[in-house]
Amino acid sequence: MRLLISILWICTTAILVYIPSQSDFLKISLPYTVLFGLYLFSYRYFRSHSDVLFLIFLSVVVRFVTVFAFPNLSDDIYRFLWDGHLLNDGINPFLYTPSEWLSVGNANEALSALYPRLNSPEYYSIYPPVCQGLFAFVTWLFPTSPYWASVALKLVFLFSEIGTIYILMKFVQQLGLPLKRVLLYALNPLIIVELCGNLHFEAIMIFFMIAGLWFFARKRHMFFGILFGLSILTKLLPLMFLPFLLLRAHWKNILVGFGAIAITLLVGFSSLIDLTVVEKFASSLDLYFRKFEFNASIYYLAREVGYWYRGYNMIASIGPWLSVIALVAILSLALFERKRTMRTFFESALLAFTIYLLLTTTIHPWYLALPIVLCIFTRFRYPLFWSGLITLTYINYWGDGYHERMGIVVLEYICVLTLLYLEVFRVPMVRSLAIRFLRFFRSLRP
Repeated sequence: MRLLISILWICTTAILVYIPSQSDFLKISLPYTVLFGLYLFSYRYFRSHSDVLFLIFLSVVVRFVTVFAFPNLSDDIYRFLWDGHLLNDGINPFLYTPSEWLSVGNANEALSALYPRLNSPEYYSIYPPVCQGLFAFVTWLFPTSPYWASVALKLVFLFSEIGTIYILMKFVQQLGLPLKRVLLYALNPLIIVELCGNLHFEAIMIFFMIAGLWFFARKRHMFFGILFGLSILTKLLPLMFLPFLLLRAHWKNILVGFGAIAITLLVGFSSLIDLTVVEKFASSLDLYFRKFEFNASIYYLAREVGYWYRGYNMIASIGPWLSVIALVAILSLALFERKRTMRTFFESALLAFTIYLLLTTTIHPWYLALPIVLCIFTRFRYPLFWSGLITLTYINYWGDGYHERMGIVVLEYICVLTLLYLEVFRVPMVRSLAIRFLRFFRSLRP
């Protein structure tokens, strides 16, 4: 049985990462469905300790299979290489859009070849310093070969994923959870295909974040601060978890751990000290909330109201307002927790990130990587179910050009929100939190 499962995992993963392009919906959805079925079967069927260790080893082998496949479901790799070439030429990638740099005739042969493949040539780079460092490293190694540069980057991702899996094995045992929980992340097809196969930096972010949280749980706050800071320097998303951690730390540990985070961020963002660079970096982040939209939920409802009320797409105002609402909701969730332990941190962090996802204007499949790793430590399983559905959104690239199929979006969110409701509102922690929240606001009445 182990041999058969291994062959199926390896062959199906190879088909998915080597054959289809972004527009080949059937070639994506069919092998992904097989992989997701294998994922559920493997987790349910294999129960012994030796079986779990075997599947963990298999998850590493499957990730290695993806190393030599060029990212076929995303074109972000070309912007990675563009930024890396600029850095190696001594140019700050946050200062110029690709179109601006090309228009003044500064592009070399490598940049000229990359430019036609860029998906956002009019926007400034939004990739934080850890990403930029890796871009520069792989383009320095392979300045003339996008393929081998991607292989080098995938090797970095492979080792970071191995590190994540190893730390998860230690972490779940430290918290008294079964080792089998690690398989929920290690074998998840979305993690394998989107992070390792298509080079999304959630892989690096999750490694630093989980390592930092592991040290936080062990009260090694200096290591926690440095690693969590590196996680933020990879993707800004872990910033939303800082209030939950701040309320779980003694004031002495706050000085050490959060001081280390601050120093790490100051050193990492030293390239953004220039006010011009800050403005351009912020403008790109602002555009994310004001212009981009994909596979959203609450935003799409608000957008339809905007069409009815004003007659045009009001994303420029709706996007920022939804982000403000998400911020207030997440801070409220942190303030009104009843118990503040390491186990409850993961539940609160998962719910906080879910709030962010439901209120944002854009949800790509790889955005679910963070909920998947957080749910390992909780009783919630809706992120896993969601990870099986969200690849249906590749149907939007099917055929001639990009066309969003709203029927798929509606189906996705009906299923996900139903499961979310059934799981979340049956949990005493959530009911207690809601009661405390309502009592607080009632106390403000005159």
